[in-house]
Amino acid sequence: MKYLIIFFILFSIISLSANEILVSVKNPDNSVKKWVEEQNIEIIIFQENELLDIIIDEKQLAYLQRNRYEFEILSTEEQRLRDIAGYRNYEEVTTELQSIALAHPGITQLTTLGNSTCYDYYLGGDSDYSDFQFEVWCLKLSDNPQVNEDEPNIFYAAEIHAREPISLEVDMYILNYLVSNYGVIDSVTAWIDSTQIWFIPLMNPDGHKLVTEGWHTYHRKNMRDNNANGIPDYSSADGVDLNRNFGYVWGDNGASNDPNSNLYHGPYEWSEQESVFARDLICAHKFYAGITYHSYGQWVLYPLGHLPGVCSYDHEIMDELAVDMAATIPRISGGGYYTPMQAVDFGYTCQGTMGDWGYAEQRIFAYTIELATTFIPPESQVDQICMDNLQAALIMLDRINHSTVTGNITNENNEPIITEIYVTEIDSVSGMTSVEPVRSDSTFGRYYRLLLPGNYTFTFHKDNYADIIKSNITVSEDFVTELDICLKPEFINSQNINIFIESGFVHLQWEDEADYDYEIYSSGNPYTDFELNTSGMFIANSHWKEVLSENKKFFMIKRIPA
Repeated sequence: MKYLIIFFILFSIISLSANEILVSVKNPDNSVKKWVEEQNIEIIIFQENELLDIIIDEKQLAYLQRNRYEFEILSTEEQRLRDIAGYRNYEEVTTELQSIALAHPGITQLTTLGNSTCYDYYLGGDSDYSDFQFEVWCLKLSDNPQVNEDEPNIFYAAEIHAREPISLEVDMYILNYLVSNYGVIDSVTAWIDSTQIWFIPLMNPDGHKLVTEGWHTYHRKNMRDNNANGIPDYSSADGVDLNRNFGYVWGDNGASNDPNSNLYHGPYEWSEQESVFARDLICAHKFYAGITYHSYGQWVLYPLGHLPGVCSYDHEIMDELAVDMAATIPRISGGGYYTPMQAVDFGYTCQGTMGDWGYAEQRIFAYTIELATTFIPPESQVDQICMDNLQAALIMLDRINHSTVTGNITNENNEPIITEIYVTEIDSVSGMTSVEPVRSDSTFGRYYRLLLPGNYTFTFHKDNYADIIKSNITVSEDFVTELDICLKPEFINSQNINIFIESGFVHLQWEDEADYDYEIYSSGNPYTDFELNTSGMFIANSHWKEVLSENKKFFMIKRIPA
């Protein structure tokens, strides 16, 4: 009798979401687009005058039938409940990650980024969340996993959206491939020895539970208790879309203020601890690139994509990498390969995404790969989709090893300093969307600039330090260009200036430095009123003189780029 009651409850809850149907409307005209907007229907893919993929209920399906719109049913609840059995649940992921870490202690470190939202509800005393004792796992893959080394960092993250479990499967496949081939395949060994690789295969464990257990197979969000009723609602009434919660241009475009919406962006930016976990990990290390896996659409997307008309400074460079990756990923049906494009062009724009934040705030080449042709591909396709996406992941991993300029930036005391690195040919292009500059990290002073082959001009800038400009820096397809920089204060320390008077002239002498020219400032006051001195003359780059004057008794020497 007990099991009959449990089955009845489960069946009742499942039936709440049984009317969610994924359909693709062919050749959508203005009338159907207006109807979708009026009905507040979630748009998954929109390609002008070609197709419109939407999630609807049975009444809305009847509307399409009555009006004789051409459409195809891509997924029903019955199909999803059948297919979901082929995917890992949280417990299986946890056990597998722990087994990997135990079997490969020399190259792996498994840590938790923190508790899921519902786990904290439970720890706070709400026993209704006892079935949500989940953590967000992160596995670091490196030859010295316990140590933060001066090496490039890359991430592979998945299932930020709960209804996209194929993303988790691909992420785990890549992890297993790398771990099992360390010491076996030379390229894999070299990558792990020279890179810190981070896997977050299940960013949204609370939502994943709803999907894999069949409570709500189209649940997209986490499980924030939006209505504060103290219980998991097992529906879209709960949760925040984590990929609308990141703090770069957080807003309403492609997102929603309605807590019941699948696109609810949360009460404020960074409101969700699961998105904060990703932010804090990325900010703690110098990542050059990363992939967040999603489904569906068979695209390789790169930032930016938050508003119509945006364009990235690095769009040509990111596009080349997107093209290279996409050309290795066969479509699961119909022939051809994945489509590479900037996110702004793929159908709709949205704010608060991980990819846009990663690029705009951290200047990471943060890609989104949309897998497959539906959210939950049938079990028969899972292995093939995983295998098909491996090569693209490896291309991304190897990208740091060519057409890249890197180095360490230090001060006069050989201490690492955070510095802005500008490439004139990239960062001075007009019409691009304003984003943060590339910066070196505070731990090693390390920076990376991924570029196309050619010659470039670099400017290294830090407030209160003299800029250094390096011209004609060659970037090659075949190797990495090393360019270390030592920045010095804007003004030379007076102790390093030799001042003497000779034949009615005051002379300044100092040590010449290859990266700098100089300007002289003078004043009759030792503390203020220093102005650029244009009346003196340079005898050499590090020797200057001027007629002795009562009005100019005090001098400062400013370093300027050579």
